[in-house]
Amino acid sequence: MPDDTGKMTDRAMGALVGGALGDALGMPTQLLSPARIAELYGHVDGFIAPFADHPVSKGLPAGTITDDTEQALLLGRILVESGNRFDHARWVNALLDWERDVKARGSYDLLGPSTKRAIDAINRGVAAGEAGRSGDTNG
Repeated sequence: MPDDTGKMTDRAMGALVGGALGDALGMPTQLLSPARIAELYGHVDGFIAPFADHPVSKGLPAGTITDDTEQALLLGRILVESGNRFDHARWVNALLDWERDVKARGSYDLLGPSTKRAIDAINRGVAAGEAGRSGDTNG
């Protein structure tokens, strides 16, 4: 049976790069309705800076990734480091370290509401497997 590790790695890298590009492309439009996007930007077909008073992307340069890509890259690293069995404790600790780093960078508003509630629950001692069950958003 041929070794498909290289092919799988290429696919994983393609997924991460594609996700990051889409995230950076959509960064200035996050939380906005289609009508508001059209009003502010027209048709978005390239990297643009967010409008001056954007609720979460204010001040970010065009092409900046968001917490979505940061967490995807973090998860990818934890998956690789965990080997054949996912290490939940390592993931939770890495996510909590990531949150502290986000706060230190002054980007606290980039945390999605469901992610924030899950992290707060973990900090209160809720088991990681239960902490995100009540999320109502994708982040």
